[in-house]
Amino acid sequence: MPRAPGTFDHHRLDAFHVAKEALRLGDAIARRLPRGYATLADQLRRALLSAYLGIAEASSRQGHDRLARFRCARGEASEAAAALEAVAALGLAPDDDTRGVIALCDRLCAMLTRLAGIRNAASCSSEFVFEGGPAATVSVVV
Repeated sequence: MPRAPGTFDHHRLDAFHVAKEALRLGDAIARRLPRGYATLADQLRRALLSAYLGIAEASSRQGHDRLARFRCARGEASEAAAALEAVAALGLAPDDDTRGVIALCDRLCAMLTRLAGIRNAASCSSEFVFEGGPAATVSVVV
């Protein structure tokens, strides 16, 4: 007997719905990138799609396997945010568009951090502070 729509485990996770919205909006940005940026558009789409599908896969697993799948989805969401940051840094899309999807990716990372059982990390976002001169050290504030 077929399942009714919306009865899979992943449909009950808010993270899945956030990933879906990020995928929808991120794909719209990727479609508008100018010629010559097909690899960046592809990378953005694949990262968003992997996060989305990874959540669905993780929700049907148990134990350490489930946690590992959520960790992978978290990494993909972080990669998608970095691709969007590249789009913004290169001035390829309006800042408002990229900021909105980056915010969704950050929210998704925070949700997946909890689902993956990761301690002492609020989300995937981090601020890099460069100090010193020629022998500069890097401090990472998370």
